[in-house]
Amino acid sequence: MTDDEPSTAALVRAVAAELGLQPEDTRSHTGDFAGGQIRFAGQAAEREPSDYLLRWTPGQGWELAAEAGESVLRIVAGLPGTQPPEAVADFVLTSLSERGERPVRRSDEDVPEPAQRPW
Repeated sequence: MTDDEPSTAALVRAVAAELGLQPEDTRSHTGDFAGGQIRFAGQAAEREPSDYLLRWTPGQGWELAAEAGESVLRIVAGLPGTQPPEAVADFVLTSLSERGERPVRRSDEDVPEPAQRPW
């Protein structure tokens, strides 16, 4: 897979689809930082949803990060390299299952985003 925009965007959207999320939950970027991300929440029956970010960086792989406070992310799991979307989804589902959660869309995803968003 190359690092061009269509390939990065397609990979990230395919992983989101495997997780039952929407294309609107994804972002991709080229240039100095080529990669992509998927924002979602982890739902557990007895707790408020946790916010997660799944990031992909070419040459490095996937990182699952949990929001640990305002503008702070804590890496909770990693998957090296470029993997098929099904393998990435299994990685995320297993990681969330170990935390007693399952992926769901964030409740704020239908709110329009600002024109530029910091990574």
